[in-house]
Amino acid sequence: MSLSIINGLKRCRTQVALGVVCLVLAVMPAWAQNAINILEAGAPVSGVLGPASTATTYVFDAGANSSVTVSLSNVTGGTLALLISDINGNTIAQAADTANAGAFTASDVLLRNGGRYNVFVYFAAGGGAPDTTFEIRLELAAGDDAEGAEQAAPASAEPQLILLGAGIEARLNWNGAADLNLEVRDPTGEALHWNSRTTTNGGVFGFDANGLCQVISGSPEESAIWQPGFLSTGSYEVIVYYEQACDTLTGTVPFQIEVFVDGASAGRLDALLSPGGAAGKNVYVTRFEIMADGSAALSRGGPYPDSSLTLLPTGIDFGSVAATPLARDVPVLGRISNVEPFLVYSFSGGADELITLNMEAVGANLDTLLQIVDPAGKVVNVNDDAFGGTTDSAIVNARLLSTGRYTVIATRYAKEIGGTEGQFQITLSGPSSDVAGQATDLDLPQGDIEVSLYWSTSADLQLLVRDPAGQSVFDDSPLVASGGILQEVGNVNCIPAATGTPVSYIYWPLGAMRPGTYEVEVWYQNACSDLPPPVDFTLLIEVNGNLVADAREFPLIGQRYVTNFTVTPAGEVIVGEAGYIDAGSATLAYQSEAFDAPPIASGQSVTGVISAENTFDVYQFDGVAGESVTISMSAATQTLDTNLYLISPGNQQIAANDDADPVLLGAAGRKTDSLISGYVLRENGPYTIIATRFANQYGGTLGVYSLTLRKN
Repeated sequence: MSLSIINGLKRCRTQVALGVVCLVLAVMPAWAQNAINILEAGAPVSGVLGPASTATTYVFDAGANSSVTVSLSNVTGGTLALLISDINGNTIAQAADTANAGAFTASDVLLRNGGRYNVFVYFAAGGGAPDTTFEIRLELAAGDDAEGAEQAAPASAEPQLILLGAGIEARLNWNGAADLNLEVRDPTGEALHWNSRTTTNGGVFGFDANGLCQVISGSPEESAIWQPGFLSTGSYEVIVYYEQACDTLTGTVPFQIEVFVDGASAGRLDALLSPGGAAGKNVYVTRFEIMADGSAALSRGGPYPDSSLTLLPTGIDFGSVAATPLARDVPVLGRISNVEPFLVYSFSGGADELITLNMEAVGANLDTLLQIVDPAGKVVNVNDDAFGGTTDSAIVNARLLSTGRYTVIATRYAKEIGGTEGQFQITLSGPSSDVAGQATDLDLPQGDIEVSLYWSTSADLQLLVRDPAGQSVFDDSPLVASGGILQEVGNVNCIPAATGTPVSYIYWPLGAMRPGTYEVEVWYQNACSDLPPPVDFTLLIEVNGNLVADAREFPLIGQRYVTNFTVTPAGEVIVGEAGYIDAGSATLAYQSEAFDAPPIASGQSVTGVISAENTFDVYQFDGVAGESVTISMSAATQTLDTNLYLISPGNQQIAANDDADPVLLGAAGRKTDSLISGYVLRENGPYTIIATRFANQYGGTLGVYSLTLRKN
């Protein structure tokens, strides 16, 4: 079922193709958001349109099988048109002043369903937008259900109430010394959790078990309870958060959710939840629904980590789905439900075009989520919560990187396993008026973190930023779960930038910044048509609107320039060292530590921590010429990208490895683990092992590692 008010336009194109006269003459322009007026039968209403307000909206209520006539008269100024739709945006009828008579009518329109209807008045194609006055009149002939307007609730109406003598309870139990949190969102949009303990409809949250790991319970339990009385039917969303483990032994935690409605169990589910670590919190999402007769059922949910934001809804098939076209500045209505958890829209865009998408919930409890898929089928933009204090979504001033058909997925938090429902309005427009001042010339979007790379030649320089979760934003990965977006790609693959001056730009939108360490890399990949190299570039890093790093460098082909910065939970920014990583171990001042480095024996494994304060560790062993040594270094926790060096008795680097062959690493190895395999020693004496990270002191990855030495 289409939920778009512009489906009438699509039908219009079909009718024209069939030789039928069609009265919708143009895509409707945006109507004023507050210009919604009530029409009553027999009571004419005056209206005004003009350049600043090119359309307006009226609503009326009608019973099932009613007949309605809407007339526009005394039109002075431009050429007008009107469209009648139901509350879901399905077009019922349309008309236009094709004869420029100053009056026209949509006559005897049959309304089969009772409920609320919309009338849109707007300028027709070619009519311009001069100051125009008119009078609109509604005539309504009641059908066989004259009270249908009151009996049939519109899609955006509040949930129905039902008397539940024993109330509602959602209960969470788990095993283990961990701080798990329960949240339940009801159909009215209110929520119960540890920091929201009551609702206006009688909801009460119980004890915060293991809260902040201060008091550990042997049998932790949390509950959200709605007291007996008239309570809402509909969909209730249940979220379980894994906040933190309360000791070093606790990892994955088994838990149970059980829901009781009016004293009867609506279902129970058993599941597992693991700590999220540096990648963010892990959560589990499910829902239960209360029907009009008081029956209820708990659904089987699933985990929903931060990385799920960039995943498309399960079951989506772009080959068969019917996408509703979006026109610029024309708001479109839709509805998300448990039966239909996502809707698909499309628009045509050009390379370097700036677009803005807004998805706003209309009533009920919908928590919106927006995704944009580029012509190649890749998710390139995502937004969950656009602004503080709201769950509406917006993708603001996004630059399109290619020309073609873009797909928009309008969905909700947790997509198919989520539980919020309701009507929404989605609007596609051009750039907003608050484009960042420092990026005005390039129309670059504003963000909490902005990393800009500028140069003036045809060379291909790659900009990469790795976030605290270890995910990297660059040419091949323009979007990561933490919110980082590659907005400009410079001369990627030696294709000249459309703007003439190459710029690469990576940013985290407003509200998307996560505390932690970020790694920034500039890689001179290809001289392209430049003669001769090198080039010079300027790297700017801005956090919260403040310039924290400004570097101008002259790299050679193949060189990589790396730096890092850390954002503390309090918002303080600490900028790390910066430099070229091509010199290997020579960038590290390890010699003084090598004199008293701890020994490591063959077959021994040691552990250590790479941090902002400790960027490398040094170990020593005695070697004999002809011996074969294998040294492995693997990350045990967090985001560490390991790096190994082997130094000879003469203080020369003789072997190194950053990323080892995954086959040699075995099943337990990660592709960023390191391995120096089967190196044959050439002299007797003390050898030094340096355990560090990618880019050495300039890098930004952190974590615990395990290092093992084996001799043959």
